[in-house]
Amino acid sequence: MSAESIEAVLDCQTDLITAIDAQDAGAIVRASEALAAAITQLRNVETWPSDPLAAERLRGALRQNQAAAIRINLMAHWTRQNIDRVAELRAVKARQNLYK
Repeated sequence: MSAESIEAVLDCQTDLITAIDAQDAGAIVRASEALAAAITQLRNVETWPSDPLAAERLRGALRQNQAAAIRINLMAHWTRQNIDRVAELRAVKARQNLYK
């Protein structure tokens, strides 16, 4: 495994987090696809580097994964809240139309 492979994953994760923060659906899709390709490169590795710097970079990748997961969970929660609000508004509107 090369340091470049690890850096590619970290860069893709950073791009994904940036896209999530911007709430840019197209950028999220592109960043997700790029991250999947970068991770595929890591899956085929037979030996992990013994270099302490590489190990630290991999720990950084795990922290970035957690940061991205938190953001995705927040977006899902906000989306659910918005869907619930829209459903509630539609129900109120429907009730108002029933009694006219």
